[in-house]
Amino acid sequence: MPDFPYINARVRAMRSRLLSPGRLVELLGTPTFDAFLQALAATPYGDDLQEALVRAQGVRAVDEALARNLQRTTRAILSFADGGARVLLETLLLRWDLHNLRVIVRGKHAGRPADEIVAALMPAGNLSETLLKELAGHPDMAALAGTLEAVNHPLAGPLAAGVAAYAQTQDLLALELGLERAYAVWGLARASGRGHDAEVLREVFRTEIDAANVKTALKLALAGPVPEARRVQFYIPGGAIVTDKLFLGLSDSQTQAAAWERLRVHGFPVKDLPGDLVAFERALDYHVVRTLVRYYLGDPLGIDIVVGFLAMKTAEVANLRLIARGKVYGLPREQVRREMLLV
Repeated sequence: MPDFPYINARVRAMRSRLLSPGRLVELLGTPTFDAFLQALAATPYGDDLQEALVRAQGVRAVDEALARNLQRTTRAILSFADGGARVLLETLLLRWDLHNLRVIVRGKHAGRPADEIVAALMPAGNLSETLLKELAGHPDMAALAGTLEAVNHPLAGPLAAGVAAYAQTQDLLALELGLERAYAVWGLARASGRGHDAEVLREVFRTEIDAANVKTALKLALAGPVPEARRVQFYIPGGAIVTDKLFLGLSDSQTQAAAWERLRVHGFPVKDLPGDLVAFERALDYHVVRTLVRYYLGDPLGIDIVVGFLAMKTAEVANLRLIARGKVYGLPREQVRREMLLV
C-alpha cells in the first residue's frame, strides 16, 4: 500500500504556508505594482522573488518567482514518495505537462517569442524548468516534438503525430485535442489499479475529461454546421458524464438545448446555455478547481490530501499572476477579482 500517511504529514505542513483568501485580497488591494512586490516579498514567496529580481524585472520577475516556488513544491512532494505512491503522483503531475505543452504549441502557432511563452509556463509537472525553456525556444513545432521524444515523454508520440497533421492543416484545435486525448488515455491506464488511491486518480481524470468535452462541444456548435463524423473525432472518451452521444448533441446547434438539459439532469454543474463562452469556461475551470480542492478533506490515509493541496497551490499561483498583471496594466480591482479562483 502506498505510504501516503507519511507524505500527507509533510503536505499538511506545506498547507500552512498557503496564503489565506483574505491575504490574497490584501495583495489585490495594494495601490501600485511596487507596493504589490513589497507585500509579496513578505510572504513565503519572498526568497524566490528576491532571487528572481536579480535576473528579471517587473511581471517577469514575479512569474519566475512563482514558477520556481511551484516547482520546488511539487519536487518536494515527489521526494517524499517512492514505489506505488511515486507512480501515482507522477501520473497526477502529468496534467501540468499537458498544460505547458498547450501553452507552447499555442505560442508557436501565434508566433510569440520564447520569453513570452516561458512567462506563461507552470513547471509543476514532470518536465523540468530547464527543459521547458528549451522547448519554448525551439524555432518550430517539429523540433519541439523531437526533443520531447528524446526524453521519452509519454506525450511525445501523440505530439509528433499531431505536429505532422498540423503541418498540413494548421488546425491548432485538433493538435491540442490530440494531446488531451492521449493524456486521458495514458492517465486512466496508469490509474487502472484497484484501491482507493487509484479510484481517486480516475475521478480526477474523469472530471477533467468531462470539462474538456463540454468546452469543445460548445466551440464546435459555434463553428457552424460540422458533419457528425468530423465532430466525433474531437470527443475524448473516459469521462463520468459526457458520452459520445451527448457530446454530439451538445456540439450541434440544432440539438444543443435538449442535450444541455440532459447534461444538467446527469449532474453536470450547468445552468442555462452560456451566452459568453469565455465566462462559461472560466466558471467551469473554477468548478474543476473547487472539486479537486475538496479532496483535501477526504481520506487522510490516501492520495486525497495531495490532490487537494496541489489544486490549492496552483490556484494561488494563478491568482498571484493575475494580481501582478492587474497592477502592471492598471486593471480595475473588481475585474481582476472576478477572474481569481479563491478556494
